[in-house]
Amino acid sequence: MKGTLNHVEVHVSKPDETIPFYRELLLHLGWQVVSEWPGGLGVSDGNASLWFFPTPEELRAAGFNRDATGMAHIGIRVDSREEVDAFVSDYLQPHGLAPQFETPRAREDFGPTYYQVMFVDPEGLAIEVFTS
Repeated sequence: MKGTLNHVEVHVSKPDETIPFYRELLLHLGWQVVSEWPGGLGVSDGNASLWFFPTPEELRAAGFNRDATGMAHIGIRVDSREEVDAFVSDYLQPHGLAPQFETPRAREDFGPTYYQVMFVDPEGLAIEVFTS
């Protein structure tokens, strides 16, 4: 038996900012909208999907902490180093999104062709666009 990742549900404390952020980002990267409704979004790359829902008001005060227990970042693979660099110039820069964590850079400790850029969403969750 082999299981594959099918979907991840993400609750966001700033839905009016974060959900449009992911919609635009993931459509730029070739994903498709699976479902969209007031306050929510489902997008898929054809294999796995991400579903965004607003965090209930009474739970929003805790906020997101990338170093706490739970998800630390999302990684999205592209085909080449040139595509990572094009993403930086064609998407991050025009959207005023600064690369984080001393990226873009090669990560030979992850593999001989690993190359990444990382940035953060409106909640503070890190997003990595990489090739390997």
